[in-house]
Amino acid sequence: MSIGFSKTFGFERVLLAKAINEFRDKANLSRTEIMSKLGVGNQKAEAIVLWLGKLGLRDNANRQLTPLGKTLTELDPYFDETFVQWIFHYQLASNPEAEVWYSLSNEFLPGRTLFSFDEAIDFLVSKGLRSKKDKHLRSDVSIFLKSFISADALGKTEYLKIESEPKRILSKKNFYVNPPSDMSPYLIAFIIYDQRKKKLYNFSTITIEELLILPGNVGRILSLSRAKLEEILKLLSSPQYDQLVYLATTAGLDQVGLKFKRNPLEILEMYFKKERRR
Repeated sequence: MSIGFSKTFGFERVLLAKAINEFRDKANLSRTEIMSKLGVGNQKAEAIVLWLGKLGLRDNANRQLTPLGKTLTELDPYFDETFVQWIFHYQLASNPEAEVWYSLSNEFLPGRTLFSFDEAIDFLVSKGLRSKKDKHLRSDVSIFLKSFISADALGKTEYLKIESEPKRILSKKNFYVNPPSDMSPYLIAFIIYDQRKKKLYNFSTITIEELLILPGNVGRILSLSRAKLEEILKLLSSPQYDQLVYLATTAGLDQVGLKFKRNPLEILEMYFKKERRR
């Protein structure tokens, strides 16, 4: 289990960007070098490396950047794009080894509107993930929630928001889920094809229902309604988006054709070339 992997150090986008760019220049940086270049202590240096691993940006066992890590450092070296912040959420939400992020994203948040810190904790406890008072579990939930309301993390996504109230302590606040209403269809395409590459192999079709309910896929991790997903899929089936998918929804059919055969990372490049928002 990897609860507490971050050693209570939260998601700090600027430090993660700086770290991965250092690793791009020198793959086998020592812990001492990481500490010196980032200006952090030993524990935080370890946490940053572990964050990079959980995000799928660095293969820590082989001490190399992953293809995703290399691509994102080239396209958005400061990890400032909203699009990239959504990719980070996807990477964590689809990674069972990031247990708290995975469980909250796939099982707790979908279909939910308003919730509290304690409700999130109680849900994880009910799944057998530590006790309610476990400091690492509570820290991981705090990090998850803070990430979406912090400009230094994934705040541009606005996926979670704080209910308007004067309480200052995070564990006393109420949060509400804010499913994205204005996202690039390329984000949806990337997730669908990346999930096919990781789990569905050479599948040529998938149902809309599967896209909505499969763990790690677009419906779950983005809390998308069927109507919103269908709207985006129609765009992806149009020439405007190179007909990245095709739809068969007449006569009771519910099929999404997965016609894109190349590396899903090329879809990220399409976004930055055609649709980048500054």
